[in-house]
Amino acid sequence: MVYHSSFVDDEGITKACGCPLLPLKSHIKGPAPVSDKETDIVDEAITFFRANVFFRNFDIKSSADKLLIYLIFYINVALKRLEGCRTLAGGTKAIINLGLEDIPVPGEAGFPFSGLFPLPQSDDEAELFRDYLKQIREETSGRLLSVAYRPNGTPNKWWIAFAKRKFMNIIVPQH
Repeated sequence: MVYHSSFVDDEGITKACGCPLLPLKSHIKGPAPVSDKETDIVDEAITFFRANVFFRNFDIKSSADKLLIYLIFYINVALKRLEGCRTLAGGTKAIINLGLEDIPVPGEAGFPFSGLFPLPQSDDEAELFRDYLKQIREETSGRLLSVAYRPNGTPNKWWIAFAKRKFMNIIVPQH
């Protein structure tokens, strides 16, 4: 059974490229509103990742599911980068380098889900979506490090092992 996002009510939520810009529990600067709820979409993505990564198909029930799919893919990419890092310091460096990479949006080369998200209608919409993806990726990376590494700084094999999985049969590029 695929786990879906609980954020199905997106009324009043700004959208870009058909994706809701959901609130985040974050102090990272960006276009996302600050969440006052106990959990946000990043929490859901990390919580559901190990179950959902096994699926080749994902039935979309709400627009928040599109964001969940994107985040599960991003977590997969991040774990691939963490796979060879034996310490939290090494993992942090790998994640920072991942964060410095260009973030493609629908219609640009390298965007993994071209059919899932509609093309931006303007340059402003494309930049808003890019900024949101940058913010949510940074937030996800920080939280992922806290589960991918134990408090003593060693890798958590129960997380790093999932780097070998292919979500929705998409091959994660090596760097």
